[in-house]
Amino acid sequence: MRKAVQKHLLTCTVLMLMLALPVLSFGKETAQSWELVNPQGIVKVEPMKVNPHPTTLEGKTVLLRWNGKHNGNNILDRVAEMLTEQVKDVKIVKLWEKYPDTVMVSSSQEKSKDIAKKVASFKPDLVIASQTD
Repeated sequence: MRKAVQKHLLTCTVLMLMLALPVLSFGKETAQSWELVNPQGIVKVEPMKVNPHPTTLEGKTVLLRWNGKHNGNNILDRVAEMLTEQVKDVKIVKLWEKYPDTVMVSSSQEKSKDIAKKVASFKPDLVIASQTD
């Protein structure tokens, strides 16, 4: 019987400590930093200035960029055919033929900048990119 009482006292003591610890730790005020996150996924869209588009493609340079995804090159090849047939003096540049290392989905900011520099080096009037799968 004495062991049962000791066991009961020990259990009560442990329970009292467990109940008292949170109260003791909340007694001190600490600064908290909260970040409010909207779970809806709504993004605030800022207005931006869009570059002027050419009124005609006659005599202009059109650069085609393929990211390596399946059939994207086939679509761009067809776009090139149609532009050549329908637009007088249009110059078509297929970036993947000039720079085969650009046939990829960009994996880093540095790679994206490198691809952008290669695109800009042709001074295109219009860039058409294919993002197909």
